[in-house]
Amino acid sequence: MIAEMKDSLVLDDDNEYVVVSKINYENKFYYYLVDIKSNGNLKFCYEDGENLVELGDKELTTKLLPLFLEAAKGELNIDLEDM
Repeated sequence: MIAEMKDSLVLDDDNEYVVVSKINYENKFYYYLVDIKSNGNLKFCYEDGENLVELGDKELTTKLLPLFLEAAKGELNIDLEDM
């Protein structure tokens, strides 16, 4: 496991990203990352050992988007209840 939701990571492009959402889909972990300095810079990655690899399959990304949203929504609801 590389990171959890709300963790920050510095990738090979030297930008710092926050993990907006993380899901397990078909026994593989996928990450939705947003650059903390440029929120238009998004990355969808999957875990490959100790590395994150950028997802290049647009069809799979489209499939994963609702799952990312649901996972993030669940995390947000938990945080709001704790306040």
